[in-house]
Amino acid sequence: MTSFVHAKADTRKSGSASRRYLRTEALVTAVIGVGIILLIGDRAYLQDLAILAIAYAFLAMGMYLPLALGGQLSLAYNAYFAIGAYAVALTGGLTPGVEQQLALWASIPAGIATAMVTAAILGFATRRLSGFHLAVATLMFGIAVNTFLIHSDGITGGPTGLGGIPRLNIFGWELGRTELVTIGIVGVWIVATLIARFRVSLAGIALRVQREAPAAAATSGVPAVALKMYALIAGAAIASLSGILFALMNQFVLPESFGAKVVFLVLFMPILGGMSTPWGAVLGAVLVVAFTFGFDFFQGPGALTFGVLALLVLLLAPAGIIGLIVQFVSWSKRRLGWSAHSEEGAP
Repeated sequence: MTSFVHAKADTRKSGSASRRYLRTEALVTAVIGVGIILLIGDRAYLQDLAILAIAYAFLAMGMYLPLALGGQLSLAYNAYFAIGAYAVALTGGLTPGVEQQLALWASIPAGIATAMVTAAILGFATRRLSGFHLAVATLMFGIAVNTFLIHSDGITGGPTGLGGIPRLNIFGWELGRTELVTIGIVGVWIVATLIARFRVSLAGIALRVQREAPAAAATSGVPAVALKMYALIAGAAIASLSGILFALMNQFVLPESFGAKVVFLVLFMPILGGMSTPWGAVLGAVLVVAFTFGFDFFQGPGALTFGVLALLVLLLAPAGIIGLIVQFVSWSKRRLGWSAHSEEGAP
């Protein structure tokens, strides 16, 4: 009886600590987000980098859900990226006016819904695949979508893409580049915070259990197939947001923006930042954009230099940048003589 009471107390203490950590994480990242918004301001160059980082962050978080939580290596995210962008772009040729604005606003949920339906169909078709076979099948689907965009001149504009996407407006207030960057940063914060909370929920824990110990999850009654499907669909919805914002920001789309190389770049982002939290995907996206586009000295050697640096990060910090920071904080606490008991107020 005594051990049971102690176990319940430990569970409550662990849950309380987890909630405090999530609140602290949300507050700290919100402050950082506000600082970034103020730093960017109306500087065009920083806005270009920001919108690219935001798009990659949505893609990386979309991939994080099935990959880090469900262990599914799906590589069709360039397709969901394209679906969101072209859903917006296809309304650009409408007659200017109220009808065009209504269609433009309607294209946002339509693009998200289309990406979700596509992910559901693809997930059902590949439900028996895993590992390398799942990666190849979904990669081929993404390549097929990109090929369709290039060769369907009558629908997608072919290799020249589609332009003339108008600015969104709310009751006459036009959403320009500054407003869209702000909306994008806030959107990234909301999605990352929700994923972080989902990760420690019962469904998130069940998803991680079936990844780590599928046999144990099956005997416990965890609906593995359904959870994996939900993760894929939610990931596709998040990834489509990158295309929607990308199209609204640039006011045109080109099929070359949605090639397979995007997938391999995005795949590395959660690994670089850290797989233990969705904020690792966001940090990875920021670092990739900063080092590949933000610094002039990387424009020459480019991918080779970044690849060497990335390899060093993986060798020195297999848990990612955030994992390295957590290890440093833990080491600092030990050096200062802190402990979990002292933090909780226990002797």
